[in-house]
Amino acid sequence: MPGPSERVVLDPALARVLAQRLRDLRDLLGRWARTVVSLLGPLGWPANPAAALSAGSGWADASATTLTRRIALVQAADSSLGAPAASGTRAQLGSGGRLAVTLRPDPFGGDSRAARAAGARLGLALAGAALAPVPDLASLSDVAAQLRPSASDPDFAAGVLDAVGPARLAVVLHLAEHVGASGFVVTETVHGYRVGPARGGDRTRADAPGRWFPTALASDLTATLGAALAAFSQSGRLTAAWLSRLNTHDVPGQAETALLGPLLAHGRFAPATLRLLGDALFATTDVTGGRYRTHDGPLTGPGARVGSHPPVVRDVGLLGSDPAGRHRAAYAAALLRAIADEPTLAARFAADHVEAMISGARLSALPAPIRPGVPAQVPLAWEYLVGRAGGVDARRADPAGAATFVARLGFTIYRYQVTHSDPRQRRDTSWPLPTGLRAAIGDLLHVWRSELYGSAVALLPAGDALRDPSGRGLVVAWPAMAGGRATGGGAGGPWSTHLAGPAAGARIPAELWAALLGEALAAGGPRAAALGSDALRQAGDLEQSGWAATRGYRGDGQIAYPASPRALVHLQQAATVSFFLTALARTAANLTLRAELAAEDEADRTALAVDQLAAIAKAIKVDDLVGTLYGVTVGVTVAAAVDAVRPDGRPGADALATIAGVAAAATVLPGWQEAYRASATAVWLRRGDDPILPVEVTDAAGVRRTFTGDPGVDGFITGPADDFLDADGRPLAPERMSPARRSAYLRWLASPAIVANNDALPALPQPR
Repeated sequence: MPGPSERVVLDPALARVLAQRLRDLRDLLGRWARTVVSLLGPLGWPANPAAALSAGSGWADASATTLTRRIALVQAADSSLGAPAASGTRAQLGSGGRLAVTLRPDPFGGDSRAARAAGARLGLALAGAALAPVPDLASLSDVAAQLRPSASDPDFAAGVLDAVGPARLAVVLHLAEHVGASGFVVTETVHGYRVGPARGGDRTRADAPGRWFPTALASDLTATLGAALAAFSQSGRLTAAWLSRLNTHDVPGQAETALLGPLLAHGRFAPATLRLLGDALFATTDVTGGRYRTHDGPLTGPGARVGSHPPVVRDVGLLGSDPAGRHRAAYAAALLRAIADEPTLAARFAADHVEAMISGARLSALPAPIRPGVPAQVPLAWEYLVGRAGGVDARRADPAGAATFVARLGFTIYRYQVTHSDPRQRRDTSWPLPTGLRAAIGDLLHVWRSELYGSAVALLPAGDALRDPSGRGLVVAWPAMAGGRATGGGAGGPWSTHLAGPAAGARIPAELWAALLGEALAAGGPRAAALGSDALRQAGDLEQSGWAATRGYRGDGQIAYPASPRALVHLQQAATVSFFLTALARTAANLTLRAELAAEDEADRTALAVDQLAAIAKAIKVDDLVGTLYGVTVGVTVAAAVDAVRPDGRPGADALATIAGVAAAATVLPGWQEAYRASATAVWLRRGDDPILPVEVTDAAGVRRTFTGDPGVDGFITGPADDFLDADGRPLAPERMSPARRSAYLRWLASPAIVANNDALPALPQPR
């Protein structure tokens, strides 16, 4: 009899290492036992040592098997963190990657073989009841009830699915999902029911609508089979080779992947399986030529080759009627959402396919008369994936992958804008993004707020791998990586392999952040207003950090410095607000041009967005954070309501003038970073004639320090690795600096003594 529920706390990664060590010990002891027998046998000596070693090997094997099953059960519980699973397990994520798991009693006492055997018996019962000449609905309901509590047990699930087999499972799913006219028949043999394609002489076809399962039973079977297939996937068994026979004709090399759509929401599938299916999804989806189309394509991955005829597995979507592509579209949406909800996969997968998603999203936003054929649920799933791939969870699970995705998303939008739009020439041939995707980009920018403005106000430009040979513009194509995949293999991503910085996202070029910010602002509404609040909050954070690092610099008041040691922070504050307002003004100009060129309905919507942007610009007060936040959250909402009831829906006469005036008043001198670096270098080089006055401050750690301006004395240069000065004592050209030297150089440029002794700082905009 199984015991009571037990609470287990373990680190799955370390447990897997222990299981592997036990398997290694089993193999080692087995080899030693064979060696002892081979040495002692010819001498006629007893083989007691060999027996002991064999016993030890058996113990290690049994322990490894038991521990592997325990880990698998824990992983199944982990599929629904913080919520009770259907099988009665519960899991909570603890510190250090540990899981606190309450496991239901194991009805098989840790015996994997017993669990598989029980699953196999239930699988045979499922196939027999579903494929009988008259489906046994009562038995099917009983099978679903028995499968439900053990569906997340990987051994039990493997027994069920191995017994049913992929071809018969495809038939069960056809009947449960009400897919018709796929041309298969079921034949009873001595080995049970077999499925195959219908031929001319076949009188009975099993795919007739009269054999479809009732809706309630179908939903129950779908949920339990989905959980079982997810557990099967987590054990590494749901491969291209297995999927190659997931078709009702039992023909090798054809995978009816669309049948998996309703199952994907009922369990956490392995990232490898989701990646396999996701890559095939985009290989079989075409968004070029102004139309959305689907077709058969390769399903690549380990075991994808099933012989020479055909050479690879084909993703055929569905064998059977699929009016308007309904089943295939539902599968695509479900798969994209499942990938989005897997933080370890979402970012890198989305980065690989971002161009297709953005092109498809533009298609979906075209007016109805064009009818590009994009199913309604697919663009919504694209939007969801974009938001999750750059969201908090993906960033925590895969920081470099998330930064790579954000960079590639920005690059895709930036290149499209450069190619299709030029407001100065009054040219705009672009297709706009849907409002939902623009809103998702706005949510993403909220997560990356610090990196967005950190790149905009950085003293050195970011994105060396995306710069063209001149160093002033960006390349026209995303850099290809080894193996043909264009996501970054390095820790910092392909756009920043030679740049130093605390966060990979801060290395994304400011041009890409500006493109993303423009699209997010074009959505209008509360999210656009929230972006204005983000800019002001970032400026406030800069002021706070600058103050915390330079407390008490005035000393006894006897020394008059040319500038405040916080002057650079104030300049960066102004540049932050200027960057936002410049993007806002550019977006308003683009929207206005589009309104003038577009049809009346779109012009009305665009004009309303312009008025909202004008209200946001009017609310920005560089020297009043609290007032700005109030103006953005209250004043913008009121302005939007007024615009919504305007009879002609056109922007106010002063909307663009307001935006332009605010942006101009807050504009920081272009090229201020280069100007500041030049002035800081002059402070250092002229120290012989104009000595650098030391600055004593209390830093952010509460330590009282004196800065002299000398990078060696102040601890910025500690050896050859971070020495950014040449033989003449001049800073090296940035492109010649290693990451360590760049980091030291940037910290020296912002040090209190260099800033406070600088009498040639770029001018700040005057508050209005």
